[in-house]
Amino acid sequence: MPPVRSETQPAGPARPRRGGRPTLDETVRLDGAVRDSALRLFLEHGYEGTSMDAIARAAGTTKASLYARFTSKEEVFCSVLEWATLRRDWPTPDPEPPDLDDLEGALTAIAQTALSRALDPSMVKLGRIAIAHASRFPELARRTHAAGAFPRRRLVVELLNRHAATGAIAADDPEILAEHFLGMVSAAPARLASFGIVRDPALLERHTQVAVRLFLRSLRPD
Repeated sequence: MPPVRSETQPAGPARPRRGGRPTLDETVRLDGAVRDSALRLFLEHGYEGTSMDAIARAAGTTKASLYARFTSKEEVFCSVLEWATLRRDWPTPDPEPPDLDDLEGALTAIAQTALSRALDPSMVKLGRIAIAHASRFPELARRTHAAGAFPRRRLVVELLNRHAATGAIAADDPEILAEHFLGMVSAAPARLASFGIVRDPALLERHTQVAVRLFLRSLRPD
């Protein structure tokens, strides 16, 4: 599996734009700058340590312009966390989907991608922040969890259905099976990482191999 990426140094504040009505391209770029800056600041300083003033400065805009887009810091926080979780290019770009005709190979590739994403330092920080504020934003916690797991769960379900259709495996309740699989290979390590416990790459690889083989044995037809 690819090594866990170390965090890079954050970029400096964006340059403020001159006055006047922004063009459509400038509006799109500013929206992106606001999200990128807010995400970076939330990861660096947490929710309580990040202010609307700081987000506006980092994005190269004014506080008034920021409030024209978001009514409160709570709204920025909810929007940015959900946006970050849904991105397929963050913290690192997802690889191309595996060959679904190779059951074991596909499960291994999906597990490695899910694990690499879950253990990325930025994703670990994001998870800690989401957990810390889950009681305050319960719907956000539910949505971000679902959004982060859905693409890979859907891929595992597709994989299981494909091979079950040939009679090669027995995969009743593929949605539940997919959730259990991802729980083994990524959710459990991510939970440990939230407490600062990250196994070395060789041990992580071994755990992934064991999980894939255990899962494959559970799929054997009666």
